[in-house]
Amino acid sequence: MSNSLYVRVEHDILQRIQTGIWPVGTQLPKEDEMASQLGISRSTLRLAYASLHEKGILERKKRSGTRVIADKPANRFRMVTGGLNDVLSLGRDTKLRISGTRNVKTRDVALLEGQESVTGFWLEITGTRHLDEKDLPFNWSQIYVTGQYAGIEPALGTEVGSVFSVIEETFDIKVARVDQRVFAIGCPEEPAKAMGLKAGDPAIHIRAGLYDADDNLLEVSSAIFDPQRFHIRTDVRIQ
Repeated sequence: MSNSLYVRVEHDILQRIQTGIWPVGTQLPKEDEMASQLGISRSTLRLAYASLHEKGILERKKRSGTRVIADKPANRFRMVTGGLNDVLSLGRDTKLRISGTRNVKTRDVALLEGQESVTGFWLEITGTRHLDEKDLPFNWSQIYVTGQYAGIEPALGTEVGSVFSVIEETFDIKVARVDQRVFAIGCPEEPAKAMGLKAGDPAIHIRAGLYDADDNLLEVSSAIFDPQRFHIRTDVRIQ
């Protein structure tokens, strides 16, 4: 099966949605009926549906089928991770709006899991990320910078691409390793309120530790995402 076939089918379905043949709210025919109607296989149709679902055009549920929920792609951030530069792309492609900073001790922050700062304290930075200035944030973040790099605080201002880039520029060091973990969680109250969600709604939690070339910890970040507006794809080539 040619990859271009499902792309053509995707475009055809989207065109029908946008011209009002299948307006927003339409329940699309069952897969076998739709595949027959379009003259394609069900596997090709599923690929087209999956792409339209990822773009926020279609809603797919096991028992209720496929429904049109939008006539244009949703405004989302997509992060493709194939290497270190890709993992760090969030800070390159979006801005963190800083809402607060303070010094904290390890024992006061469960997220740090007992990791110690040589100074005995961490600089905590709280903020949100937005796709557009007028949009609700798609991300709520707390970043913990080890005490020896807490001097970056005056350089942060109200908005930065990433905290780690400020550390790199200020102290002439580079991030060389990222230890990243992804969790599915019920969204806590404060992040939910910021992102326009309800407390307990499904959310994505990414916890990461950033290290220099000597494996010294620079920062620990905790980022909670609205899953409707954030997508992760991992693309790794095996040698």
